[in-house]
This record gives sequence, C-alpha cells and structure tokens, in this order.
Amino acid sequence: MKTKPLIQLREMIAAALSSMTNLGKSFRTFIIETMELYLTSSGRMNFTQMARCGRSCESRFRQNFKKPFDWLSFNRHFLSPMMGHRIAIGIDPCFIPKAGKKTPGVDWFWSGCAGAIKHGLEILGLSIVDADTKDAVFLKAEQTFTQKCRGRKPKCTREMDDPDSLTGWYLRMLCRINKQLMSICNLIVADAYFSKESFVTGVKELGFNIISRFRDDVNLKYLYRGPKARKRGRPQKFAGKVDLKHLDMDIFKEEYSVDDKLVYKLYTAEVWAVSLGREVRVVIVDYLDADKKTQARKVLFSTDLTLSARDIFDIYRTRFQLEFVFRDAKQFTGLTHCQARNKEALAFAFNASLSSVNVARAYARQQGHNLSVGSTKTLLHNAAMVERFIAMSAKHANSRLNNTDFKELLFYGVRAVA
Repeated sequence: MKTKPLIQLREMIAAALSSMTNLGKSFRTFIIETMELYLTSSGRMNFTQMARCGRSCESRFRQNFKKPFDWLSFNRHFLSPMMGHRIAIGIDPCFIPKAGKKTPGVDWFWSGCAGAIKHGLEILGLSIVDADTKDAVFLKAEQTFTQKCRGRKPKCTREMDDPDSLTGWYLRMLCRINKQLMSICNLIVADAYFSKESFVTGVKELGFNIISRFRDDVNLKYLYRGPKARKRGRPQKFAGKVDLKHLDMDIFKEEYSVDDKLVYKLYTAEVWAVSLGREVRVVIVDYLDADKKTQARKVLFSTDLTLSARDIFDIYRTRFQLEFVFRDAKQFTGLTHCQARNKEALAFAFNASLSSVNVARAYARQQGHNLSVGSTKTLLHNAAMVERFIAMSAKHANSRLNNTDFKELLFYGVRAVA
C-alpha cells in the first residue's frame, strides 16, 4: 500500500465529516479517534478500554459521548455507490441484552435470536437496502422507550388506539427524521410485524410507501372492475374473497424466475386488504424445491401500486441485509458493550458501533478486496500495532528498544487483573 492504512481510514472518516459544517475542530478530531478505535481495538468497547488504546483520557470519552451528533448526515456519505439502484429504507428492531435495573429504557423486549421476550434494551435501526447489489448501509438508530410520551401527538399517531405503544414509538421516530429520509427515498421495507393498519396508515400519513409481508391467514378480496349496475344503493366494490390455494388467474399475473439457484413463481394483482382497509399490490411467492414441490406460499404487499412484482420481491428479500449489519456490530464493533447509564451516551455508542460497520465496508471496497468486517478490523488492528512499533523505534534509530519502551509495546491495550 502506498498510503498507510490508518491514514486512509482517517481520511475516509474526515471526508464523511466534511459536509457537516457545525462541528468544532476538537469534536471532529474526537469523532475520528472514536471511529478509529472501534475498528482497531480488541476486547470490550467501553470508556476504560478506549482510554487504554486511544490518545484521549477516559473522562473525554465519557463527556463527548453525551453530546448530540447527526449520525444520519454522517452515514449519507456512504450511499454514493447505491445511487440509481433499487433502494428502500429498511427498518428493524434489535434487542440489546442488559442486566441491572438502572439503565435508561431497560424493559422486556422481543429477542428474535432467542425467540422469546427477554430483559434488556431495544433499538430501532434504519438502513438503506440495495436490491441490485444485495447490500445495506446503516443510517441511524434510536433506543426504544416504553414510557408514555407527554405533549401533542403527531398526526401519524392520532388515529391509533394506543399512541404510546411500540408501533407509536416507531412512527414518532420516523416523524422526527421524516424530511431527511424523504430526501433519500420514500419507500420503506419492513418485516411482517409492521403489516398492521396503525403502522401502514401512519407511514402513509408521513408520505412513505411500504413493502412488507402479510400473515399466512390474511383476508384479501378481489376488487370489482365490471360495469356499474343502474340500481339504487352503494356500488359494488368487491368481487369475492381471495383463496390463496386457488387463485383466479384471470386477475393474477404469473412470473417464473430462477435467481441464484432459487426457483420461484410470483403471482401479482391489485386487491383489497381487509386488515389494512386499503387497496394494495400483493405478490404471492411460491418457492420450488428441486423436486418441483410447492412449499408454503408467502404473501408480500406494497402500498405503491406501480411497483412490479419482481421489484417488490427483490426489495423485501434484501431487507435481511440490515440483520447482517446488526450481526457485524455485535461481533466486531461492540454494539452490546457500552455500560453507560445516560441515554444520550447509550445512543452515541449504539450509532458509533453501527456506523463503524459502514466505515469498515467502505474501507474494504476502497482497497479493492472482498473483505468481511472481521477481516477488515484485523487488518486495521495489525496496522495500528505496526504504527505503534514504528513510532517507538524511531526514538532509538541506532539502538535497540529499552526495557521501558518494550514493555509499553508488549502491554499495549492489555488490561491489568483486578
């Protein structure tokens, strides 16, 4: 490499910060150091460990983690490779295990990995998913709080029976950053949990369309497209219930595709969703195994009636890329390590951990290598160690390292046993 890896990393982070004009020089330097530590340090990513491996003291990390920072604007810098592709805003909650009772927001939340409700924290993550490259770029995460919110409720939650529910909290988060998200994309993709009338109506109120999946026992009705009868009373609106096992092929259109050794059939039509109280475009997916035996049908839908069946299917399937961002952040960048008891510091730690995954992936692309986040972090950790050796050796150009410097290198980042 012509340029040292850590210098390239710092330049990349500085480039992402260049569009943010309201940052002071000291805080800008702090962000660069923090993101570098998330990708070069081993062990738990807490304030004490960051002080051991970084250039700042522990109190600086504790104080600056409480300051506000626009993570969405920072992460927009990494969206340039996706421009012109089929993209959508992926949303998904993520469970953070947490013991104790004093952490802000701690409660009982659903854990998808455990398949049960567990005690801890929850964050709602937003990312841009790209159906063409099968990739995701993290945007922003906010912690979920179950306490009732005071003040006037936004329009997107006024029709809800319980505006303080989890669904209401998710809608308020989208409402707070609505303009920033709309400047990127107006299409949201989410899993089956969000296919409920209160959330879909709230999302439409904010100006978004949504792609999601219905339950297997969804109630759908055909729309009546025939001539109007010259009789008194309300005109006919429906033409019967949709039987998912026996579709009316005069209304549904069929597509047969083979993609990445996956054989599937798509059936699409515009129908009425009783649970949502609105017209949607549904895409019924039949996955076929090697023996051509049809497995359970999955029913996807979109409130944007102009989207094709293939676009709806590809975008929904790409939604799972956000799960890989959570996975990499938990395994390599300390998403679950922060022990702060301040909600601002927790929010900073969650977003810094997830944003460092963006930086690691962008760095790997810049090097022209197909590296995982784990491999990229190993490379940068080794680069930090080599840089440390070179810096210490420069003090003794014509002699060996003395015992004090050798001990400092040997115990770099090592924690003493209590």
